[in-house]
Amino acid sequence: MMYIWKEFLEQTRGKGLWFGLGMLMITSIFLIAEARQFPADLGFEALLLSIFDMNIYLIPLFAMFLASFSIFQEKELKTSMILLTKKESTFTLIFKKSIAIQLVIVTAFVSAYFVLALFMKAFLAFHLMSFLHFIIVIMIFLFIFNQVGLFLGVACNTKMQLVGANILTWFFIVFLTDLMFLYFLPAVTFDNLRIFSWIYFLDPIHTLRFYLETNLGLFSLSHMSRLMEKFVFMDSWIFLLINVVLWPSLFLGLSTLFRNGGTVDD
Repeated sequence: MMYIWKEFLEQTRGKGLWFGLGMLMITSIFLIAEARQFPADLGFEALLLSIFDMNIYLIPLFAMFLASFSIFQEKELKTSMILLTKKESTFTLIFKKSIAIQLVIVTAFVSAYFVLALFMKAFLAFHLMSFLHFIIVIMIFLFIFNQVGLFLGVACNTKMQLVGANILTWFFIVFLTDLMFLYFLPAVTFDNLRIFSWIYFLDPIHTLRFYLETNLGLFSLSHMSRLMEKFVFMDSWIFLLINVVLWPSLFLGLSTLFRNGGTVDD
């Protein structure tokens, strides 16, 4: 509880969280205003997908910056050393800090979306189940990239390194990975499609969008071709669960391994 309260005070006193929430709400309000022209039957679902597509560029950047600078501040102010000399092991310190970051940042962003839901309900045919699926996706999105940011904050030694690492990681995840998929796409055949599918759906952005499309009724899994059936060989929620377990666990482990600023500890 001490970690959560401390994280809450630090985040709310800083400008980063409020800037991120402000950007998110302003851009979402513009999308809501434009969505009034969408067809009534699937207009709300199309809006949610549009907001998610916008969040692909915003959420990873904000989540990584907020989480990484939060843990980096602990190193900079030597509070992590004080805790380690008292009663905490490195793993428990990182684990508790991770829980605090996740709770504070995820709660803040989800609360902003519930405020935006009032605008959605005022201008569109609001569908509760579709909105809840969207909230689940946003929570997982934040959960994964908060953990990535925490690792970057632990691994970097200076603020310049940390800023560069955040921007390069964001650029790689959001832009370069899709360019790599496009580059290797001509080499994909029916025989190696399953391997390509695994790699494709291990990208959390692809998996989250696929889950959202299927659960909003914007992508049908019935009457698919043999090629698509082999590509989508598991339910979307299973792909989602794999990403939820794999990436946060991996980056939590890496955070413990590189706990001395990029130096691997035995």
